[in-house]
Amino acid sequence: MDPVVVGAWIDANVLDSEAWDRAKKPAVAVTQAERNLARWYPDVELTVDIVAYQTIWELQGIDPALKYQKHGIKTVTDNGETVTYKDGERPVVAPDVRAVLGLTAQELEDLEAEETSQRQFGGALI
Repeated sequence: MDPVVVGAWIDANVLDSEAWDRAKKPAVAVTQAERNLARWYPDVELTVDIVAYQTIWELQGIDPALKYQKHGIKTVTDNGETVTYKDGERPVVAPDVRAVLGLTAQELEDLEAEETSQRQFGGALI
C-alpha cells in the first residue's frame, strides 16, 4: 500500500498521529504493518484504515519505554525519576484493528483446537 495514501488517511482521520508525524521511516512502518496483518489475517483484504491503524501501533511500539516493558523490565530509574511498568506484554495487533477484524487466524485456530480437544464422542462417563 502506498505510504502517501496511508499518511493522507491518517492526517484526515486520526487525532493522535504523533507517532506517524515523527516517524523517520514511514514507508517501512507501512510495509511492516502490511506484512504483519497479512500473516495474522490471511483471508482479509487490507484496507487503508486497517493498515493505518496498525502502522501507528507499530510506530508507537518503538517507544523506548515499551521496549523496556517488552523485555520484562519492571522499573527504570534515571536521575531520580522512576517509571514502573505493569505486568504483561503489549498486544501486537492494534486495538482498533482487533475491534474491526476480531481474532487473528492463529487465535481462531488455537480456539478451535481447544474446543475439539474438549469434546467427547460417544460413550459415557463412569
